[in-house]
Amino acid sequence: MIKASSLLFTLVISLLIAIVSSSLILFAYIARTQFQNYEINQQLNLNADSGLNLLLSRQSLVDINQQKNIDLYGRGEDSVELIRKTWGAYEIAVSRTHFKNTKVKRIAQVGYHPDSSHLYSMYIPDHNKPIALCGKTIIKGKAFLPKAGVKRTYIEGQSFEGDNLINGTIKKSESTLPEFNKDLIKNIDTVFSTQIFSNDDSVMNIANQLADDTLKNSFLNRTLVLKSAGPIEISGGIYSGNIVIISQTQITISSSTASIENVILFAPRIIIENEFKGNLQAFASDSIFISNNVSLQYPSVLGLFQNKKSPRIPAIVLNEGAVVSGNIIINSTSTASTTLAGLILQSGAIVNGQVYCNGFADIKGTINGSLMCTKIILVTPSSVYENHLLNATIDVSQLSEHYVGINLVKESNVKKVVKWLN
Repeated sequence: MIKASSLLFTLVISLLIAIVSSSLILFAYIARTQFQNYEINQQLNLNADSGLNLLLSRQSLVDINQQKNIDLYGRGEDSVELIRKTWGAYEIAVSRTHFKNTKVKRIAQVGYHPDSSHLYSMYIPDHNKPIALCGKTIIKGKAFLPKAGVKRTYIEGQSFEGDNLINGTIKKSESTLPEFNKDLIKNIDTVFSTQIFSNDDSVMNIANQLADDTLKNSFLNRTLVLKSAGPIEISGGIYSGNIVIISQTQITISSSTASIENVILFAPRIIIENEFKGNLQAFASDSIFISNNVSLQYPSVLGLFQNKKSPRIPAIVLNEGAVVSGNIIINSTSTASTTLAGLILQSGAIVNGQVYCNGFADIKGTINGSLMCTKIILVTPSSVYENHLLNATIDVSQLSEHYVGINLVKESNVKKVVKWLN
């Protein structure tokens, strides 16, 4: 006869075996599910990366401002959605894919890595006049200069200090600058001339002041366009991402507490006041004035596109202590030397990047990168000198090997990621 305690013991053992067996089965199921999810995530990430790499290549599948679904390998299993669109002087590339509820995306701001064979400190067209250096002027790197070459001179009580006039190879320049990349400014000119926006944009008319707003817009969303017929003053707030701010008269960033990142500004006149720090693209037809100790972080762009209706000589002015890391573009439409648009770089101002100016350049500060300009002038309290540099530094060797800019004159076909976006 079996004792009741033995039956109970058997039941307990059976229950324990059932629990252990169920746990093992559950563990195996969970492990398999997690492994499958890992494989799916890994494949989606690989597909998103492959899609972005396709956009960075010299492909013809997806044109600019176009969206297209691509089967990466022709098996019907690896579909990605690819998007290209202009973003000021740069391009936005989007690669995204999904499986059921799992989504993976890559959003990048894209520029061009300069070809080392085309990196030079200066390109000054040959107008049959030499370049005169004085004071503590430093030119380092390959330079394209007029046939008349470069010489020492003595002005404003200062003679040239240094052993070498040019620390690098000197090449003869042509009579004109390399042709500006027309494709680069096509989209920008369209905004200035028509101010017509895509149906995919969200356009909002605003008052004359932006102060305490917090606007963050993903590049997967429609572009948020804030526009005003009058002047706009940005005195505070946070503005980040897929946002364009447009005024038909003037935009002023009047506060160092304003936070601006990846935003584009369009106006005839743009003023950025003391101590501001941010990352933006600013495009004007009249002037851009950068006050003392402003820091425009990489990859910022300042662009001046001369308008024949401008009441004054258009210019981009960087005051003492101002730092711009990125690109400066000046597209002068004037042919008269008295109305050329230009760049004024005051003493103590710094540009980390590339400058293209088919007008005049008055360089008293530092360019850690390259300068291409039609004409050099030097304005002092006593006189105006042509083709003179005084206490200026132009040093292409200080340009980071990782620098990615914009294709100023179509010299590079190598696209690179400038920064990752949301």
